[in-house]
Amino acid sequence: MWNLRVDDLDIMEDGKRIIRSWGIDELYPPQGSSVGDVLDGKNVVLAFPTASGKSLLAYLAIIKRVIEGGGKALYIVPLRSLASEKVEDLREFEVLGLKVAVSMGDYDEPDPRLEHHDVIVATSEKADSLLRHNVGWLKDINLVIADEVHLINDRDRGATLEVTLSKLKQVNSKAQIIALSATIRNSDALAEWLGAEHHKSEWRPVELSESIYHNGTLKFGDGTIQEVPPGDPVSVLCRKTLEEGAQCLVFVSTRRSAESLAGNMAGLVEGYLGDRERRELQDLAEQIRDNSTTSMGKNLARLVESGTAFHNAGLSNMQRSMVEKGFKSRKIKLITATPTLAAGVNLPARRVIIRDCKRYDPLHGFNSPLPVMEVKQMCGRAGRPGYDDVGEAILIAKSERDVGSMMDNYLLGDSEVVHSRMAVETSLRKHLLALIATSHCETLEGVMEFMEGTFHAHYSDLWTIEALIDQLFELLHEHGMVEFHDDQIVPTQFGRLVSSLYIDPLSAITLKEMASSGRSGIPLSYLHGICLTPDIYQLYIRKNDMSPLEDLFTDIRADLFFDLPLDQGEMEHYLSALKTALLLKDWMDEVSEDDISTRFDVGPGDIRNRVETAEWLLHSATRIAHMFNPQKADILRSLTLRVKNGIREELLPLMELPQIGRVRARTLYAAGYLTPDAVLKASPRDLAKLPGFGDRLASRISDASTQVSLMDF
Repeated sequence: MWNLRVDDLDIMEDGKRIIRSWGIDELYPPQGSSVGDVLDGKNVVLAFPTASGKSLLAYLAIIKRVIEGGGKALYIVPLRSLASEKVEDLREFEVLGLKVAVSMGDYDEPDPRLEHHDVIVATSEKADSLLRHNVGWLKDINLVIADEVHLINDRDRGATLEVTLSKLKQVNSKAQIIALSATIRNSDALAEWLGAEHHKSEWRPVELSESIYHNGTLKFGDGTIQEVPPGDPVSVLCRKTLEEGAQCLVFVSTRRSAESLAGNMAGLVEGYLGDRERRELQDLAEQIRDNSTTSMGKNLARLVESGTAFHNAGLSNMQRSMVEKGFKSRKIKLITATPTLAAGVNLPARRVIIRDCKRYDPLHGFNSPLPVMEVKQMCGRAGRPGYDDVGEAILIAKSERDVGSMMDNYLLGDSEVVHSRMAVETSLRKHLLALIATSHCETLEGVMEFMEGTFHAHYSDLWTIEALIDQLFELLHEHGMVEFHDDQIVPTQFGRLVSSLYIDPLSAITLKEMASSGRSGIPLSYLHGICLTPDIYQLYIRKNDMSPLEDLFTDIRADLFFDLPLDQGEMEHYLSALKTALLLKDWMDEVSEDDISTRFDVGPGDIRNRVETAEWLLHSATRIAHMFNPQKADILRSLTLRVKNGIREELLPLMELPQIGRVRARTLYAAGYLTPDAVLKASPRDLAKLPGFGDRLASRISDASTQVSLMDF
């Protein structure tokens, strides 16, 4: 159905009014041809290019199935940043009575508040966790939306999305499934697996021009050649776009390159700013500066003042959010980014430049070509609907030989076929335990029947992984997570705990050994133990790290729970864990983020990510210690709080106060307020004089004191 107007849709008038308030009066052709199946409640796979309106179709389904139909929707997204973006969009419908919630983290909690919401936006890991807890409201779901479903191909997280959708198909077979995908070669196979109508289109709201730059010329897919002025490729290619008042997005292979290139481009970009833009950028930079404690954050703020920014996983969530906000509002003119941005939030630009089409890969070294799908995702960011008539994507070739291969692969070639990742051992052992621990399956035959419903079964005969499944169940049995009773596979109490904690069974084995060890250990011993698990991303170990780490090991060997292995590869893993543990120890010893960043060559985002993971693993270790060695549970609980808050042990009591973080707690302690009681009895006037406090916070603490007094009375 073409040229379909919003007024013609079979949805409530108030829903139409909100859609029209977004400036949408008419559907794009791909939307018009598929909206009938969406509103009729059919399962659909929508394989459209970026910015072709897939999300709008999902929102229309929510209006029809949830607001009008009184149902409940689960909106599955691959990234936390996307979850926040979806929630922001969906809250526009709260005036119609829709209650929206986002659920991320805390995998061992069923999150009872979700029962009272109509749309739950969750990452695939959180959705899988909710299924493991068998929450009662799952039966009320009549709509499942899987965003970026092609990421089922992701080697780290793809299996979780596949298992989650497979379970939902079984648990609630009547729920409508809407899967949103990039244009991949085998999206029809995904549709077959989901029992869905397949809608595929190459149509874009903004025409896309793709070319390859090399040695002063642009070469297009149709053979056309265009001359470009001489000079640095990125500067030359950005200048024309900046002159026209439009924005550029430049992709590079590493975080360091993103930061350095942004610095190199700052002078050029600043020359195209007007006085008003400069003032707005100064305000944005000041917000970033006020919320940054590292040199990386301060450098970002300085660059933002010039209309330039870098975007990578090293930034904190706040810093990334501020950069995205500045770019969406068209204040920031140029962003340099690593490829992860392409699969994240919606940040279109007039011109997208892919400077690096190769990157480091552990298996192939530093010259590993980017996947076609990833490059197409980056190119798809070119062209902003409503602002640009054409989007321009330019790949930079390093040699004449590269021009031909990049033309064949990226401009004229198809994306790779999406494969299942269920047969990967690291994924399979976690999900096999969950199937048994949640009683979703009770026998090996039941497990194989479940596997028949996975995407993996569409491509491979299941007999190819039967031996691996048997091997993994033997592993789980050997370590006390399952028991065999005739043909039944029964979860143990330990197995149920591991599944609910949402950690890798191999991590649980390590944490159990640590808890059961006869050694008392020191704080670094426990941090080292959690950093040996596969659930944490270890720091890279360099040659000049080896000798100091080996010396440290020698000094504290008697306190560590695990001895140094003899195998060279395992030894490096062991020492990498020790290096990562040192970062965490610095954090909870109140070393500044800037000093940690410098010492370990990481960004604030890297610190926060490892802190969050470490907090979860220490929490898991605490739960496991309760089961096997309760004496260590109190030690682990204290370490969990210290890592969570980044504090020494003496500050733990002060963290009970409202709005007191690691910096303010240390300020209170240094001023002589050693306990919450001492703070609550203090004069608000005295507290207000402390650095980082002020009248408002002092008043809130005083109010808390009054509430405590009333409770005591």
